Amino acid sequence: MNDSSMKPRVLVLDGDHKNALAIVRHLGRAGRYAVEVAARGRASIARFSKYAARTITLPDPKRDPEAYANALLATLETRPYAALVPVSYISFQVCAGRADEIRALTRLAIAGEEAITLASDKMATYRFAASLGVPVPKTVEVRDEREVGEIEMTFPCVIKAPFEMGKNVVEYARDREELARKFARLCREYPFGERLPVVQQHVSGDGFGFFAYYEGGACRARFMHRRLREYPVTGGASTAAESCRDEELAELGTRLLDALHWEGVAMVEFKQDAATGVYYLMEINAKFWGSLDLALVAGVDFPGMMVAGAPAGEGGFADARFQWLLNGELFHALERPRDALAVARDLFRSRNDVWLRDPLPNLFQLLYIPVHYYKKLSR
Repeated sequence: MNDSSMKPRVLVLDGDHKNALAIVRHLGRAGRYAVEVAARGRASIARFSKYAARTITLPDPKRDPEAYANALLATLETRPYAALVPVSYISFQVCAGRADEIRALTRLAIAGEEAITLASDKMATYRFAASLGVPVPKTVEVRDEREVGEIEMTFPCVIKAPFEMGKNVVEYARDREELARKFARLCREYPFGERLPVVQQHVSGDGFGFFAYYEGGACRARFMHRRLREYPVTGGASTAAESCRDEELAELGTRLLDALHWEGVAMVEFKQDAATGVYYLMEINAKFWGSLDLALVAGVDFPGMMVAGAPAGEGGFADARFQWLLNGELFHALERPRDALAVARDLFRSRNDVWLRDPLPNLFQLLYIPVHYYKKLSR
């Protein structure tokens, strides 16, 4: 049956995210579902994919989560869907809060609201992890901006948002003067409310991720990767990564998610101290992660499990390497030219997110490049 109207429908949220594009392409190319995309506006990368059977505009969940939830429920009531697939943290949070209403209309694989809320709060996450014996970097919760220059911390250190904000809010400070200046700038630029950024010990080493799908309280599929490059180069989303296998990493990630009684997908991010080999927890991502493409080319079908459940038996994953080119590796190479050769070399041994058979989303990324630099230079 080639007619998409005869296929079960799947609704993928957050079409303006690159991982939503990965899901739409993956499910659409498989041909089993009519994949529909919901986003907050027309400038949505996933809706340009030829695999998007229909696009829907919903209110911005950050500005008005209740309006977003109500519009989403109204959409689900208009036609039958086999499953709903949230992508961003805010969508996971909203869907968890209305999970019973959504599940009355379609399939939704998602953790409980309390677990997602804990995972979004940096200090709550670190306290929870420490209680389980999972290593965490020294982190200070700042109560008064005027005292930030006096806190007890080694340098360099990291300044982070106190909770999940849907974007990478992080700065690095080499001394107390830079700490005070950058801390104040973050407070001016972002709506933290009554909470202030946290200041954290810098862990020097490679970044690792543990990814899992939980069903019925048990881990049914897992994947692991090591970051090769990222953007911003001082710490941001992966621009190149490769699969890896490490039972200590898997045990730490599973320990956390088991204790949270997880359901659905999650990513647990660590940094491995280059000097000691210790894995330090960075955060728990209660959402789909930006490096999802790598798991898909390695053979772990996380979106398919969200839609139809985990297959019987335990599946492994293949060795794979992936690059996110236009809005990833390009920016990394321009900011750190000494890595340009490594970026070029990996073009011959990695998969990437440029699809010649689905070119419009990549053209959209090309058009975004001057916008990115305009925003960067105007800060």
